[in-house]
Amino acid sequence: MHSYSTDSDERRLVPLILAALAIVLAWGSSKVLAAAHVSLPWWMEAPSSMGLYGVLYTLFDKYLWRTTYVRKLGLSKVPNLAGRWNGFLVSSFDGFAKQHDVMLQIFQSWTQISVYLTTATSISTSCVAVIQVSDLSGVGLVYQYQSQPLANARKSMHMHFGTGMLRMCRDDHHHLTGEYYAGRDRGTYGQICFWKVLPECSTD
Repeated sequence: MHSYSTDSDERRLVPLILAALAIVLAWGSSKVLAAAHVSLPWWMEAPSSMGLYGVLYTLFDKYLWRTTYVRKLGLSKVPNLAGRWNGFLVSSFDGFAKQHDVMLQIFQSWTQISVYLTTATSISTSCVAVIQVSDLSGVGLVYQYQSQPLANARKSMHMHFGTGMLRMCRDDHHHLTGEYYAGRDRGTYGQICFWKVLPECSTD
């Protein structure tokens, strides 16, 4: 997976909250050990604030950011797009004459994402991505991809770069619609529609 940017301000606030919580937990654990008259061996340190911060950040990045409780507190506004999406696209390549079946798989944590789009003749992988949450028309996912033709693709197809722009309506979190365009080597563009069929793709 690779990192992605977002226009949400949570990535400035959450690390500060996690750091404060780590300090409180480190202080509390030292008090508990002292009250219990527990003396740790020389090779074992009491939980440090830095160590606890690392644990808390990892937990938040992988799991906590998408929980209902964290979202109700307003600590995470980035949508959880992870999962498998089925759909179709129409392309200028054939004059928009036919719907082509496609499958989208998204792996996502709070800070990283991977977007894979598979067609009958190619698979594309995201290189960079942006998730927009402040647009009134709904959440937006914009990503640049590298497309690699499969063995059964026609000889005229070759590796190329392109951009996908998908949007999720505010009142419908199970559909993504948008557009794509390929780089100058291909020069094609089209429209895409997806609906979610599996809610989660593991990031492990």
